[in-house]
Amino acid sequence: MGWIGAAAREGQLVRVTLPRPTREEARRECSVADSFEHPARILLDLAEDLRRYFQGRPVDFTGYRVDLRGHPPFRRRVLLAARLIPYGQVRSYGWLAGMAGKPKASRAVGQAMAHNPLPLVIPCHRVVRSDRALGGFGGGRSMKRDLLELEGIQLGGDVVVCSKTHRRAEGAETPSTSSSGTQLRLGRKL
Repeated sequence: MGWIGAAAREGQLVRVTLPRPTREEARRECSVADSFEHPARILLDLAEDLRRYFQGRPVDFTGYRVDLRGHPPFRRRVLLAARLIPYGQVRSYGWLAGMAGKPKASRAVGQAMAHNPLPLVIPCHRVVRSDRALGGFGGGRSMKRDLLELEGIQLGGDVVVCSKTHRRAEGAETPSTSSSGTQLRLGRKL
């Protein structure tokens, strides 16, 4: 699909790009600081997991620690709740709003998804409208369709026809984040 850039700080992901046509574009988009070091273990592991993901194999990215500092509290809650959406499944903007503690804030959830610094790791492509229409996506609808179909989700045009489930997850917990450290980046063609 293209080049993906990634950045980490002290063993936590801070930025992942969607696939880009060139390595330079992916690096430019994931740049978080002026100084860079050699790739950390987390970035090498992520590169391997992304390869597996784009080969169509289920990958669980929830084991990666993420640094969402600098994001407003509601956006952080939305992003962390989106991490709970399993591979091959979709949830609605309304579901995320409820998980973030504001059940009527579906539009605000859309804005939070638009500012997702870690697409794929925080699977914003798995968030659809309540009528199962795809809704927006930073990489465009075509890429959202491709990612959902890669995960085995059946689409009829721009509408989810069948996924493993489209219901509220029971007993879901919100993962935690932390912060600080040196920024690292990695650009790999997958």
